[in-house]
Amino acid sequence: MLALLPDGAQVVVELDLARLRANAAVGPLATAALAQLGTGGRVPGLPLTVVGSPLASADAVVLAAYGVGTTEAATVTVIATKSDVPRATRLAPDLVAVGPDEWTSQLATRAQLAAQHPLTIPDELMKLRQHAQLQGSTGAVLRVTAQLSFDARVALARLTGLDAAPARISLWGDVADDLVIVLDADATDPGDQANKGAAKRLAHTIRGAIGALGDAPFVRSLGVGQSLDEARLIAQGTWVRAIVAVGPSHLARVVERARAMLGTP
Repeated sequence: MLALLPDGAQVVVELDLARLRANAAVGPLATAALAQLGTGGRVPGLPLTVVGSPLASADAVVLAAYGVGTTEAATVTVIATKSDVPRATRLAPDLVAVGPDEWTSQLATRAQLAAQHPLTIPDELMKLRQHAQLQGSTGAVLRVTAQLSFDARVALARLTGLDAAPARISLWGDVADDLVIVLDADATDPGDQANKGAAKRLAHTIRGAIGALGDAPFVRSLGVGQSLDEARLIAQGTWVRAIVAVGPSHLARVVERARAMLGTP
């Protein structure tokens, strides 16, 4: 799915829904939540824009954003599903694309080429994608990779309220009997050649963002605020790593709260 993306994606989000459903700790809850979205129900705390989404029958989703922060901004989504998706372009028997026609047509062309010759994923994307992955892990439920231009950084800072957005981001998240999320952010500022204190400033920004997330009503209702408060931040050169961990017993309590919010047995 990544190989089908046209070059130049600034933000790539990957969701492995099949892996999520198969997890013993959260799989039944995730399956029920995704099914509720697919039938037009509303999951508490989630935006209305996802109601009736095709995620109920999808195995994986890859979202790519281009031209972030510019008038040419566009987003395309590739979904691994054999089900019909309204207004989608079928790329393969198990893949569809949703987005502007000029972008989905590029994906369709690349899919035709891939059927004849395997396409490759840019090394830069793969390297950044793996930056946050914990050693020994076999995959991920969630990955986010971002390589942001100046305009994109300004837009992200405005959208999130951050003082300054990092130039590169690698996020990895997976669940076993516990939940772990690792965020790596590059503090390098192209406008500051010395980059003095950049990592310290970014760590402060990330700590504030994590705190704000912990104060969100939906997050408080799930009871994960403490795990966010206890997030570990580690500076590694110009990179800042944040690690959020929810232990097995804590995750079980979160799942029970989420089941009650969802209204499932």
